[in-house]
Amino acid sequence: MYYYVVHLPISLRQEYHYRCEQSLAEGTRVLVSFNRRDMIGICGKACSSPPDLKVRFKPVLEVLDARPVLSSRLLRLAEWMASYYQCSVGSACFAMLPAWLTPDIDAEVRWLGSEIPDEYARLHGLLSDGEFHKVSELRKALKGVPVLRLVETGEEAGYLELKRKLSAKDKPKILNYIKLLQQEPALDNLPARQKEAMQIILAKGEDLPLAELAQDFSWSVFKALAKKGLISIYPRKIERSFFRYDGSSARKNITLNGEQTQAVDEISSHQGGFHAHLLYGITGSGKTEVYISMIRRYLREGKGVIFLIPEIALTPQMVERFQAEFGEVLAISHSQLSDRQRLYQWRKICRGECRIVIGARSAVFAPMPNLGLIVVDEEHEQSYKQDNNPRYNGRDLAVMRAKLEGAQIILGSATPSLESWHNHALGKYALHRLNSRPLDYALPEVGIIDLCDVPREQLLSDELLQAISTRLERKEQVILFQNRRGFSSFIQCLKCGELVKCGNCEISMYYHRDQEQMQCHYCGLTLPSPRKCPHCGSFIFSYGAPGTQKVEQVLRVYFPNARILRLDSDSARKPDSHKNMYKRMKNKEVDILLGTQMISKGLDFPGVTLVGIINADISLNVPDFRSAERTFQLITQVAGRSGRGDKAGEVLIQTYNPRHYAIRHASRQDFPSFAQEELSYRQRMNYPPYYRLARILYLCADEALLTAEMSALAQRLQGFEDGYPDQSVFLLGPAPAPLTKVRNNYRYHLIIKLRNTSTIPALLQAIQQIYKLPRAITEQIDVDPLSLM
Repeated sequence: MYYYVVHLPISLRQEYHYRCEQSLAEGTRVLVSFNRRDMIGICGKACSSPPDLKVRFKPVLEVLDARPVLSSRLLRLAEWMASYYQCSVGSACFAMLPAWLTPDIDAEVRWLGSEIPDEYARLHGLLSDGEFHKVSELRKALKGVPVLRLVETGEEAGYLELKRKLSAKDKPKILNYIKLLQQEPALDNLPARQKEAMQIILAKGEDLPLAELAQDFSWSVFKALAKKGLISIYPRKIERSFFRYDGSSARKNITLNGEQTQAVDEISSHQGGFHAHLLYGITGSGKTEVYISMIRRYLREGKGVIFLIPEIALTPQMVERFQAEFGEVLAISHSQLSDRQRLYQWRKICRGECRIVIGARSAVFAPMPNLGLIVVDEEHEQSYKQDNNPRYNGRDLAVMRAKLEGAQIILGSATPSLESWHNHALGKYALHRLNSRPLDYALPEVGIIDLCDVPREQLLSDELLQAISTRLERKEQVILFQNRRGFSSFIQCLKCGELVKCGNCEISMYYHRDQEQMQCHYCGLTLPSPRKCPHCGSFIFSYGAPGTQKVEQVLRVYFPNARILRLDSDSARKPDSHKNMYKRMKNKEVDILLGTQMISKGLDFPGVTLVGIINADISLNVPDFRSAERTFQLITQVAGRSGRGDKAGEVLIQTYNPRHYAIRHASRQDFPSFAQEELSYRQRMNYPPYYRLARILYLCADEALLTAEMSALAQRLQGFEDGYPDQSVFLLGPAPAPLTKVRNNYRYHLIIKLRNTSTIPALLQAIQQIYKLPRAITEQIDVDPLSLM
């Protein structure tokens, strides 16, 4: 008898042991009983003797896999995630797997195929009627048969159809096929049309889709042939091939300049074992060419590569470039893939058919065999941080995975995170610089427009309007950046001063003019836009800070003939919106691209010669210690979209703070000077990267209960820091969070600052154990938070 730790997809952070008569490999999925219901878990470490626990060990009900779905290294990564980010190992494990690898035990299944392999014989006996049957009933009827495993492998092979809750794009494509039952049938006595059909079927010599013949023959012909026992007609599930490359982009011959060659040579000199590299290059300096050169080297050695990108908006352009370079060995993984697409890609990667994976943060979990290189492009981006449990940072997880795999990792950015820059200073990361653009393309000229000199009612300054007009006359393209969606950030009654607020969040609602509704950008609540003030009945309103919809309206007044495309999370709800934007910009079907931070990085359009930043202060005024860093990154990245071709580029920045160091340094793309000034401030204030942060967010629908419990917790935490005299621990709070109510939950938070990273797990556990909170209060732990709102 063997005893195993089984990692379950639940939030409780403790181990659960089960017994099994057979030896199981780590990373194998198993079916077990937990809390009176069957649940799929991941098999962990084995014990040759029962653990010293005074409990009766439940048996493993079924083993789902012939080989593990998680490698031992991915399991070690899950254990590190659980310890550092304070989640369960099971939550970390299942974050690594496609959702469809957790089959619904109560789902229904039916037989599809014409073949009946021996191992499916008993299962087929119950499914031979072609109707759907519940998996749970099949398990009861077939004792000792691994029903779940057979259902899953049978679905993959096309023998079975598993009824799932499907989105439209997930629905399987099922075609009727013709199977020849006699190899040398007598055709002489057949009617002419049946004989003709049979001759075509015989000539094909293999199963063929009925649709191929349906245009030339009626259904009655095939029905008659089937009735005579010459053919059978059966349904077959067709695996869709997603992201087929159309060959529209030719492979580019890469000629590296001196700086790029030096970077490639220096990185290559460290091959063999784990090494971390920070590739710092100004916008347009050719970091992608360095990435591709390194990837080619690893592919020649038979190694796999994971390439992380921050935004889905970057995927079409990067995929097109990579498919032109590497062909069909590329797999794409990001959050907008359907469950079916995700499973399809995952299986291809497991089989070694794809040796490069490109995708957003979840691609860090790709089951790449023989992993040699991980690249994190735009490594500074906040979108690498997961908001939901487990709240991991994809960049940091990539570094840890490279370490566990003995692989190299390249972190690339024109505006590196201060944490990565500091790691270079500590000698943890090797630094490689790209200080110039290839082909002698110059950085764009940057002008700063002081909005204090512009009338407040004028959204676009005369200087920016004139620059746009000039570019339109030259048939050049313009990018305008406004990091606020909607029409305006609030509506206020001019008589009584009341704001339209969200009842769930007590936060002012954004006005969306194209839908004539108010929308809360935190909980998603929508209300019709008010015709009169609900408090005083006045009909006179003031509209707050403008968003992209307002900017679009103004642009259409000034430039009625311009082809304007707005890209923000409102206009980008359709799955192909980013791809269509890229295609239209590439084909110069757009004159002005207006958007939020979706357009601030990675896009490379040689036709863009002007970038306008409509209000650079939006991110600067956020009450967060990272606001200056975020502002510098946004300005630098969006400014870098200009002048990427043979025509000179220009950037115009509108701001009320023209002398702020973040804006001054960003206008010159001078990251080292900004980093020096910002790091000095961070060190004085004990902020990252000199100290690490952790945040515990407390949520409760009862404001009075939450306030009372937080007061009690504060009392218990008095003197807590004194227990860590050598580790420089500081507690801030608990106190109301800046967003005091979201989604009908009141919010307090406790901020922990500490110097020693290794003490984070023990410290957080000690805080949780010091005072028992009632069940009505929910705790959310966020280690290395990127926002304290």
